[in-house]
Amino acid sequence: MAKILTVDDAPAVLKILNLVLTTEGHEVTAATNGTEALQKIENSSFDIGIFDVNMPGMTGIELTEKTLKTENGKSMKIVMLTTESSEEMKNKGKAAGAVGWLVKPFANESLIKLISQLV
Repeated sequence: MAKILTVDDAPAVLKILNLVLTTEGHEVTAATNGTEALQKIENSSFDIGIFDVNMPGMTGIELTEKTLKTENGKSMKIVMLTTESSEEMKNKGKAAGAVGWLVKPFANESLIKLISQLV
């Protein structure tokens, strides 16, 4: 199974992601902002990152760009998890290096399917 880093400023979202992903057998680490996420990436490697786009301080798109430039993060597959669904935002995410886009609120089955495609 995969080592997954979830990053969201909403504790409830992190809790749902943790529950769904650990039930599927994945190892989940959570961060509440981009700075915390980068510290975790510096100290460990992850297979997949699930990043919220709209967070205070650093957006998920900025976090994606920074993650993919780090030694431990350069091979991570990153999924954007957001309320944003415009093509413009999706294109920004793709340009930053994201490989998936999941709109909140999401169905647990959609998350499971997307992650299983990336593993």
